[in-house]
Amino acid sequence: MGKDMVKRNTPQTEEILFQSLDFIPIPILLSESHINQSSGKIKRIHCFMNRAFIEQIGYTITDIPDIDAWFNTVYPDAVVRQAMIDGWEAEVKRSLAAGIKTAEMQARIRCGNGEFRWFVITAQISTDNLSDLHVVTMRDIHDLQTLIEENTRLSYTDMLTGLANRREAEKVLTQLIIPAHQTDAKVSLLMCDVDFFKTINDTYGHLCGDEVLVQIATTLEKFTHQASCIARWGGEEFLIILRHSSLDIAYQLAEYIRCEIASTSFHYQEHQLNLTVSLGCVSVQHNESVRSALYRVDKALYRAKLEGRNRVMIG
Repeated sequence: MGKDMVKRNTPQTEEILFQSLDFIPIPILLSESHINQSSGKIKRIHCFMNRAFIEQIGYTITDIPDIDAWFNTVYPDAVVRQAMIDGWEAEVKRSLAAGIKTAEMQARIRCGNGEFRWFVITAQISTDNLSDLHVVTMRDIHDLQTLIEENTRLSYTDMLTGLANRREAEKVLTQLIIPAHQTDAKVSLLMCDVDFFKTINDTYGHLCGDEVLVQIATTLEKFTHQASCIARWGGEEFLIILRHSSLDIAYQLAEYIRCEIASTSFHYQEHQLNLTVSLGCVSVQHNESVRSALYRVDKALYRAKLEGRNRVMIG
């Protein structure tokens, strides 16, 4: 019949219900509440899975006979598992307080084939009829959730380099500067520009220019652990936001980046490119605005370009 049911004496109405649920194309799980006589705790025992559940989720009652086995199986990571248990408990309390008979959450679970997929899980938490049975339905939203996540990622990511984009950098900087004014925490900025980038485009073509930006971004990503944000600011410019960093520390990092890029051999097809960068370096002043800090670091970068490139200037 395509169902997996614990062998037990069931009323005829339940048997008819099970047969009917087997033809519904969304995964459905039925469970019973059992009270442990010694501890008084209620445990959910699974008693039926319809055909869609077994085919789409990939488990049988033998695999997940009760709610504990469910959490242990579909959330193999202990931290994630506890977060989901806590989330469900909070959702159940919220629903009960609102007089709602169901609790619902989005969840990313591990299916029987090892794949992780997103579902909306709706669990019946109280019933008027057949009070010993609770219905759980699952709607597959994996493709939609993946699309949403990808669109969200693209909204703050530079498509060429994979770094944060300008909008995300401004957001991060704003979030850092406001509390920094209240606590006197140091926030510093580095603005990095690829020297003679127009010559690279004119000599080797824009595809080469794009590859140079990607390789520069890869080099800058080595310093991710030291930065709150590394972003492509625009064109051949990159912005690095440093939290809890004095001007001296920021300058030392800027010099390290400059030397790292100058000593790295960059390649495009059969061409070897020896690249350098110029950098501006500033520390955000007390009560300084985002616009003012960005203006000063850009001005410092401009001075570095004017004074011969391949250098760091403090603003």
